[in-house]
Amino acid sequence: MEKSSGIYTVVVFSGSNTSEPRRFSFRKNIVRFLLGASLVFSVLLVVFSVQFYQMFHQLKDLEVLHKENKAQKIQIQSFSGTIKDLKNQVVRLVEFDRKLRVMTDIGPPKGGMNSFGVGGSEENAALSSSITLEDSMKRDLDLLKSRVIEQEKSYQELEEVVQDRQSLWASTPSIWPTSGWLSSTFGKRISPFSGRLQNHNGIDIAARPGTPIIAPASGVVSYSRFNGGFGRFLKINHGYGIVTHYGHLSKIAVKVGQKVKRGDVIAYVGNTGLSTGPHLHYEVSVNKVAIDPMRYILN
Repeated sequence: MEKSSGIYTVVVFSGSNTSEPRRFSFRKNIVRFLLGASLVFSVLLVVFSVQFYQMFHQLKDLEVLHKENKAQKIQIQSFSGTIKDLKNQVVRLVEFDRKLRVMTDIGPPKGGMNSFGVGGSEENAALSSSITLEDSMKRDLDLLKSRVIEQEKSYQELEEVVQDRQSLWASTPSIWPTSGWLSSTFGKRISPFSGRLQNHNGIDIAARPGTPIIAPASGVVSYSRFNGGFGRFLKINHGYGIVTHYGHLSKIAVKVGQKVKRGDVIAYVGNTGLSTGPHLHYEVSVNKVAIDPMRYILN
């Protein structure tokens, strides 16, 4: 390469002695520009490669975090659903506790119980952040823990009282007298025969003809005969002023004066008397006052 003022000359010789060498001339400023541009391009390429490498790994880390976050949210929502189920179970236990106290005439628990509401719109779905949901879950778990402790104390109190009242318990009509579905409730209703509003002193349980009817508690059969609109009719005296009544029977399986235990078959579902279809008319009276049987049924 020949060098002259302001110009670089490159001479290329061929392998043959007869060939003329080739000359290429470049201005110095162009050469310097090209060298500088090459250097800048190399630096930029290195910087871009490093940044791309870092960004690629950051994206992979972000993807992993996103998957973990999604899995955590699913797990938290699952826990939230479990807590909601537990709350519903506690509510059912409280209702069961209330019925036992009505039946045994114990009264409210000592010290009372805090109210425990469940329901509303999709409250968990409405929570926008996992932090809020976690706070809600923690609050619900603390409340559940408190209620379980209260309920345990209540059942201990009930157990002590029930042990002292085993005879009353055995005489309390606490189970469904037959299988079927509730077709008419206790209280005011429109008579299917007169079309007028009248008081219905029991509940009606629709069932197939011949479905067995069982004694809901221990007692003595006090009445067994045909009774006008009630058709074949049966009464059981359970003591303590408690009497159960059974109407529209197809057949009676016990006799007056006979002792029965809870679960004994006493009659069969029928359609006798004034009836629109096969069903059992079931009443509970305490000291000759009609009481809603649903207050006593536990199963």
